[in-house]
Amino acid sequence: MHSSTTNTLRLISIVQSTMRKTINRTLFNTFTTKQIEKAKDAHSNLLTDTENVFELQHHTVKPSAMNDYESMYCDYASQILDKYSSKGLVHTGSWRVHIGNVQNQFVHIWMYKNFTHLDQFVNNAENNSINDKLNQYVIERSNQICLSFSYFGIPQPRAKSDDETNPYIYEMRSYWLKPGTLIEWGNLWHKGVQYRPDAKVLGVFSQIGDLYNVHHMWSYKNFQHRKQMRTNAWAKPGWSENVEFTVPLVRKMESKILVPLKISPLQ
Repeated sequence: MHSSTTNTLRLISIVQSTMRKTINRTLFNTFTTKQIEKAKDAHSNLLTDTENVFELQHHTVKPSAMNDYESMYCDYASQILDKYSSKGLVHTGSWRVHIGNVQNQFVHIWMYKNFTHLDQFVNNAENNSINDKLNQYVIERSNQICLSFSYFGIPQPRAKSDDETNPYIYEMRSYWLKPGTLIEWGNLWHKGVQYRPDAKVLGVFSQIGDLYNVHHMWSYKNFQHRKQMRTNAWAKPGWSENVEFTVPLVRKMESKILVPLKISPLQ
């Protein structure tokens, strides 16, 4: 009799837990500001509201050549902008990895008007010759073509903080999602970014390169500011549900702290 009662209580507990999660998820999704449509079209058409195309570059550099590479890349970026900024090419930002799995690495983001604009830079012999000069310092390089999530918007240039001895730090959080979950991710994060609107910088998803790869970039005055912003988010109703429902969509994730190069429009 005691065993039967115990099993019944366990069953009731499981059912209550399941119902609570179902109710929470239903309520949570009901009150998001605007739902992204279900997958009746290409993800790129449902998740973004602009034709802008982002190229995300990772350059892993010889540890002994970090300063030489940085100096040459600043010259390279200036030359490229002198030639192409009038045609719509935008240097979103450039950073050195400060904390992360690969510390001798740089991250660069460039924005094109659309895919037709991107086509103009493919196999451009003049640009490739400039790139060749950088290659003497580079161990490994990779890039992705990405589109921006509509709810993150297009990143705007940011000046240095008032205290230039303590510049902003940028956190890039990268997620590798389970195939088929990008729309659900978009629906959840459409609400999620509202918990830290002042920190958001960039949110993109891959189109070419590693697929189902999402990158969110946030900026903070310092590590203490980062801690406080994240603590504040956890204290707001709905944030814990957002985390609960997004975690199962992720296969792998990483975080790295970046510091901007002097040439970077995002400081």
